[in-house]
Amino acid sequence: MDIAVIISTFERPGHLERCLASLAVQEGVADRFEVVVTDDGSRDKTLQILTTLARHVAFPLRFTTHKHDGFRLARCRNEGVAASTAPYILFTDGDCILPRDHLRQHLAARRLGWVVGSDCARLDEATSARIDTGAILHGDIERFVPRSESRRIRLKGLRAKAYQWAHVPMRPRLSGNNIALWRDDYEQINGFDEQFIGWGLEDRDLQCRLARLGRRVNSILLTTAPIHLWHPPAPSFARNNSGTRNLDYFKSLHARPMRCVDGLVKFDERPETILCPDLTTAAPGRHAA
Repeated sequence: MDIAVIISTFERPGHLERCLASLAVQEGVADRFEVVVTDDGSRDKTLQILTTLARHVAFPLRFTTHKHDGFRLARCRNEGVAASTAPYILFTDGDCILPRDHLRQHLAARRLGWVVGSDCARLDEATSARIDTGAILHGDIERFVPRSESRRIRLKGLRAKAYQWAHVPMRPRLSGNNIALWRDDYEQINGFDEQFIGWGLEDRDLQCRLARLGRRVNSILLTTAPIHLWHPPAPSFARNNSGTRNLDYFKSLHARPMRCVDGLVKFDERPETILCPDLTTAAPGRHAA
């Protein structure tokens, strides 16, 4: 496998089904990618739906979960990485659908010393409801993106390239729904900092520590971008993270270490984490990781 796709999810099985459908029709990457769905403790039918979908996909599909205890996206992503094997990692979310050449473009853009990322195109509620798995499997999903949103993405992509050319610190910004990097780099900084609990800033912190490692960000926004399906905001969402614990914690890290303490290496210390075997080759079962 050349690339591991890590998909974070929590109790949005309809969105997740469409995300996986978009992976099933990726072009030019047959037998080159694996998928780990990493769950934040869903109490619905997420695993059952995954088990059914696994019968129809041509890529390895694994699943991790744990007891739900607040919004723990950083932990989900670390668990997903620990359950994967490929040398290159792509993070996305279960509420995103990917253009057909998304993985191929990411593989073409990978370079040592660089992290690849961008933003996503956002759809409103009505448009999101019109996109079903049939449309994804048989159609061009980019046609659902409004022109105004396509213009926003292009302008943001052009600004990102200008930032790269000018070597502007911490620009372009990484967005957690579309980050790709080498596993070695991720392990050197010990992954996402799991002290970020609730919505926001775990990706900004990751970028800060990658910068300390000497890694720069290459925007892929002019080439490909996920399409974000509408859903109500997370209960812990706050615009600009105003008044949140995560913002206080982020600001407290004045002398931020490159390698976080509460990160990837703690995976083996979590007996409560549940890892399913490859759903495409094994009967669905659960065992402690």
